[in-house]
Amino acid sequence: MDLNVLLNGDFAELGQAITDWESMTKRLATLENNARNNLKAKAEKARWAGVNATVSREFVAKTADEFTDAHTQAQSITNILTDTREELISYRQNLQETLDAARKKNLTVVDDGCGMFHVQMLIHPDRAAKGTTVPEHTDVDEDLLRDEVKLILSKATESDSSAARVLKSLVDSVKEGFADSAYTDRDSAVAAEKKAAQDTKDAKEAAGLYSRLDGLDDAEMKRLLQLTEKGENSPVFASELMKDLNYRGRDSQEGLLLLAQNLESGGLDGKMSDTERRLRDALSVNLATATRPDAPLGPDGGVPSEWARKLLKTARDGNDLPPQAPGCLSGGGTGLGILTKLMGSGNSVYDGSLLSATGDEIRDYETHTKHPYDGISDSWQGTQEDPMGGLMKAMSRNPQAAESYFDPHKNDNLDYFLKERDWPGSNVESQMPDDLAKTSARHYFGDALEAAATGREPDSPLHKQIPALHTAAQADIFDKTINYYGDQSKGQQDALPAVLRGAMGHMIGDYASDVHDILGKNLNGPTQFNHLDISREALTRVMRGAAEDPDAFTSMHQSQTTVIAHGLQQFGKESFEHPDPALRDWIKQSSSVLGYMDGVRGDVIYDLGQAHKDVNSWNKMINYHVIGTPITAIPVVGDAMQRLVDVGTAQYMNDLNAQVDEDTRKHMADHFSAGRHQMDAMLERQALDTGMSRADLDRSPGEYEDNLQGLEETWYDLGIKGADQAMGERY
Repeated sequence: MDLNVLLNGDFAELGQAITDWESMTKRLATLENNARNNLKAKAEKARWAGVNATVSREFVAKTADEFTDAHTQAQSITNILTDTREELISYRQNLQETLDAARKKNLTVVDDGCGMFHVQMLIHPDRAAKGTTVPEHTDVDEDLLRDEVKLILSKATESDSSAARVLKSLVDSVKEGFADSAYTDRDSAVAAEKKAAQDTKDAKEAAGLYSRLDGLDDAEMKRLLQLTEKGENSPVFASELMKDLNYRGRDSQEGLLLLAQNLESGGLDGKMSDTERRLRDALSVNLATATRPDAPLGPDGGVPSEWARKLLKTARDGNDLPPQAPGCLSGGGTGLGILTKLMGSGNSVYDGSLLSATGDEIRDYETHTKHPYDGISDSWQGTQEDPMGGLMKAMSRNPQAAESYFDPHKNDNLDYFLKERDWPGSNVESQMPDDLAKTSARHYFGDALEAAATGREPDSPLHKQIPALHTAAQADIFDKTINYYGDQSKGQQDALPAVLRGAMGHMIGDYASDVHDILGKNLNGPTQFNHLDISREALTRVMRGAAEDPDAFTSMHQSQTTVIAHGLQQFGKESFEHPDPALRDWIKQSSSVLGYMDGVRGDVIYDLGQAHKDVNSWNKMINYHVIGTPITAIPVVGDAMQRLVDVGTAQYMNDLNAQVDEDTRKHMADHFSAGRHQMDAMLERQALDTGMSRADLDRSPGEYEDNLQGLEETWYDLGIKGADQAMGERY
């Protein structure tokens, strides 16, 4: 920057530009708010079908997101311009102060143009007026002035040129639409630019190391791992790495898949080391980062980029090299499996567009191939090699993407997976050891289904709000799934695949308030919370199938205990002393629910009765989980509610029956009492917490003694009978 420009330049035009951008940013903020809260929010809540459910909703969402990006970009430009103007004004003031100080020593600087200047005296002593004393200075003073002005001009130049550079980079970073990069000032934008340059350099180094993976020494392997893990969250690093990959003579997409295959198989010795496992997981995150919306290889308008589409095609088609060639890549189920195993590795979260497109590619392959999984379809190997496994595992980590993929109003994917798909190895799933079953493709489908129906990742706590409200799509997925397996379970107990029991139980736990409605009331329409249209019979049969897994049963039971406790807390002393229709209804409904739960539990224990070890194991699991509180239980809020839940679960645990014989089964209501004792303990605890004494509880005539406790027994027994009838039992 020239001396005269900084010292005398007019910054008025820059100030006007800032004013214009500030005005634009405010207008865009209003448009963004309207698009997000009116346009997008209403489209997401709408129960659309057909074209509106797909094309229109997607268009609305994309439009709303574009307004958000436009506002973000405008704000970033405003911030950069404002910060740069303030910096230049500061440098001008600094320069002026430096020149004022120099004048006192008879020194000044002269602009030579092109960023050059020289120091000279203001008044040469030989030309000074007669009788005038000229201030003296030294050579050091001249050098200091030169260096100070040079430093100021250098900083001003950097501020000006870097601002221009980052503004251009910001605008050019996306081909269409607006950038979503948010910068608070010029410094943050410049820092991001420098980081991008370093990330690009690191990516090239990592790609070079990957190309020699088979021959790396320990130090090089450590360096490669360091680079890939460091760049996990950098779109620049990840994208450059994906484009620069070259392995065994094959680059980009082919190189990526060959690398993934090598890392998955354990390299040359067939044993996966900890470093190789971490490299594979990092590579998965790198791919996820490279294909997310804010990355160069990310989707355009909700559609995977050309690079990502080529990756899917390469995985499906393989390459034309002979099997013995080092760079040979098999296609079909094998190639797709290589890709999805990579996607399912570690904790990487993939964008929904790629997840959905991958699912579509696999489905298209297996529905248009005569024997898609020939050789593995009838054995346990099929459950492990099924390419849907890795995809479903990855999808379970993105609940929003899973919801969209299984939304019945958008597509028929849910019907395909529930009714039509021939799952490889499905005929041996129920015979597999638990550890193997938990790594099967359909088990991961259950995880993805749970994420889609609940909006949370599997194995995470259930939603803490009571009632838990779900989106229309989530509720439809849950409704359709329960009704399907409930219908399939008529007359048989093994219609629910064993590998889905856990996910199904946790899904039922997440809809606890609706389940309470269904089992506790004789509904004449959908549930009041999530508008489910599920019959008691269908729900009970699915619960029975899920209850074979003790953890699933605990999730269902514990969530109902929490809902019952939440409801009881709403009633004060008056309701326990004098007739209160609302409390009576809650006791009826809750007792009925616990009766259904015990009916299901009793049926499971009876069917396990021939193998006493299984019965003990099941009960032991229940005991353990109730004491420890399962991770998927509804989080309890408040000490008073915690006391109610604790007293209920403790009483239930104490009354567990280890055996149900033929006589017990015929007269279940006479023999089972765990749920009734639980309800009695919770009711008593709440009554005492409201201020009643134990003498008040036993007073007769009295509301508690003569009415409330009688309702427990009656409706609990009705619940057990209803469960038995739903499961096909007869008295």
